[in-house]
Amino acid sequence: MAADARSMPMQGPSRPAPAHRSAKAHSSSHRPQERLPEQTVPLALDLVELDLALDLSDIANRGFCDAVRDAARKVGGEYLFDLPASGLVEDAQLIAVVCLSRDNGGRFGLVLLSARGDRVETSEADDATMGLVRFAKAFVSVLEKL
Repeated sequence: MAADARSMPMQGPSRPAPAHRSAKAHSSSHRPQERLPEQTVPLALDLVELDLALDLSDIANRGFCDAVRDAARKVGGEYLFDLPASGLVEDAQLIAVVCLSRDNGGRFGLVLLSARGDRVETSEADDATMGLVRFAKAFVSVLEKL
């Protein structure tokens, strides 16, 4: 955790959603009969909320895990776990998984700490990180049974 404590992290933009989301979905000129997948818009909005709740000075002062836990709590989500990002996400040292909602099988977002520890961003799961989301769903399922 020494790398993220040396300098205050800067908040970066959310990573783009996986390729299956289209720019048309965000256009205000789309036809009313077009319907977005039910989770696409709420997850994106939840990730923006989580991104805004992340206090970058907390990451530098208290560490990545505690800062993400507090941000998740502020938006009504749950911090589940974090782990090294090596091999999963380019230019990231840590990935935290946050359950943003347990409804309808759950919605999960990722929080990434840059490799230099100077930036944090939220992200939806992609092909490389989908296994984390599957593990998180199983993790939440076990928690619910306890």
